[in-house]
Amino acid sequence: MSPPVSIVIPMYNAERHVKNVLDAIFDQDYQGPVEVIVVNDGSRDRSLEIARTFQGRGGLTIIDQPNQGAVAATNNGFKAARYDIICSVDSDVVLHKDWLRKIMEEFDDPVVGTVQGYYKTPQGVSLWARMMGYDVEARYDSIPSKYVTQVCTGDTAYRKSAIEKTGLFDPAFKYGYDNDMSYRLQKAGYKLVFRKDALCDHYWKADFKGYIKQQYHSAYGRMQLIQKHRERIAGDSVSGIRMIMQAPLTLLCFILFVATACLPFTAYAYIGGYFLFGAFGILGLILTDRFVFAVGVFRKQKDPTSLFLPLVHLLRNVVWCWAMLKWSLKSGLSR
Repeated sequence: MSPPVSIVIPMYNAERHVKNVLDAIFDQDYQGPVEVIVVNDGSRDRSLEIARTFQGRGGLTIIDQPNQGAVAATNNGFKAARYDIICSVDSDVVLHKDWLRKIMEEFDDPVVGTVQGYYKTPQGVSLWARMMGYDVEARYDSIPSKYVTQVCTGDTAYRKSAIEKTGLFDPAFKYGYDNDMSYRLQKAGYKLVFRKDALCDHYWKADFKGYIKQQYHSAYGRMQLIQKHRERIAGDSVSGIRMIMQAPLTLLCFILFVATACLPFTAYAYIGGYFLFGAFGILGLILTDRFVFAVGVFRKQKDPTSLFLPLVHLLRNVVWCWAMLKWSLKSGLSR
């Protein structure tokens, strides 16, 4: 029989997807014992009620706690886990039937500390969900090796002994705690594996507000990561230098436009043209890079809306700049 596995699902207001999430977990073709731990993080919808309908299947534990955030919910689930491999599965991620079996194959290597599967973009989701999903898929597709420098917690298995060695997820992070854990595992000597054939459907935030909020917190978390892991300023396997440089270039472009507008008339005649040339040049570079990226996405997805990615990413860059400035201001005031 295959080794036993614990699966932790941190859950907050997940009534739209949690039934499908749990159905997919209980329907895995894995041959070993599986315990499922749902951590209800103070949901205010029907999530807890739906999760309780699965208690008759056996192997399900529900932890009901006041709202403390995703990190605390994940950590509490990991503390309750009994088995040597602990999977973290988000409450909007639906695993394909063979996901767990493929993930577990990698733990035959004792140096492997964690293994992540591949997010697919489900059919019929909103424009904003597709923009997020297509972007992540394209970045996953560009990873050349199964060994990576970052995994996320959405569909990932961890070796319990590795977590005990590095410590649980850092509650100082709201976003980026999975990156932080990835970096700490590597410093402890563990390998991180990405199984592109271990598939799941990820139902990203479905509306404009959700997209903006997610991008803001993601950028803010990235600044926290750089502060804690300065050697990762150029990013990692999933978010490389091509992506990391988008926000600083957008900010520089904005600064040049503002500087041009603030120039006195006499000064504008001498240097205003250079400022504008630089601003439009940077903007053109960003849009060209994003257009090339979007064409690659279109070739795979065959979805014409993917060609909106340059404009969506320009909006994303602006949100990232906002988060960077707010983080810098907050960090400066706290010193």
